[in-house]
Amino acid sequence: MRKSFFIVITKLFLITLIVSANQMTELNNRAFNAVKIKADKGDASGQFALGGMYFHGMLIQKDHKLAAKMYEKAAAQGHVKAMYNLAMMYLNGDGVEQDTLKAINYFTKAANRDDIKSSVHIGDIYYFGQGIEIDYNKAFKPYKKAADLGYPIAQHKVGLMYKMGYGVEKDITKAKKYLERSAMQSCSKAQYDLGKMYLDGDGIEKNMSLAKKLMQEAYLNGKEEAKIILDKYKWNIEL
Repeated sequence: MRKSFFIVITKLFLITLIVSANQMTELNNRAFNAVKIKADKGDASGQFALGGMYFHGMLIQKDHKLAAKMYEKAAAQGHVKAMYNLAMMYLNGDGVEQDTLKAINYFTKAANRDDIKSSVHIGDIYYFGQGIEIDYNKAFKPYKKAADLGYPIAQHKVGLMYKMGYGVEKDITKAKKYLERSAMQSCSKAQYDLGKMYLDGDGIEKNMSLAKKLMQEAYLNGKEEAKIILDKYKWNIEL
């Protein structure tokens, strides 16, 4: 009797799973079709969303080529996130033929609409020579734009470029200013580099107290190299 009861319960459970799966499939189809209808009507947000579905395989099989086509349509209508995603695809050769110049073109369009990440990527491409010759002059401007919009990673990079005279005239005062802005936003690299400047008196007056504070913060924020400095001067890590 008990065995029969469990068999019945198991069958009911399996039936429920099948029904639930069918319902979920139906809901997924409706969701996908709703987005596709918007995209087919020329709606930029719909095209962007459909591109994301194809890119990530959400409710549909992954297809990065179709994702790129959808992003391209949305980007043509001024959709900033589509511009950024398409630029990344061209940069990495993902779903499209790798093309650094096209990547820069789409990053630039997005950056012109104050997309910070796009500005940083343009800077990175020229600074590190990603598929193109290194050009510090061309790297500086987009980095500075992102820095002036408050992005700490870009502030750190601009600070270093002013410090080293890369792509811009050397200016320790401006280097310190940008490194301070970045450090205040808990950028461990900026905290470390600014700490080193105070430690060595590199263009600024030595200040061991500030150096210690910055090295402690840098280490606590993940900059492992700061531990070498802390140990060398027997500075405790103060939480």
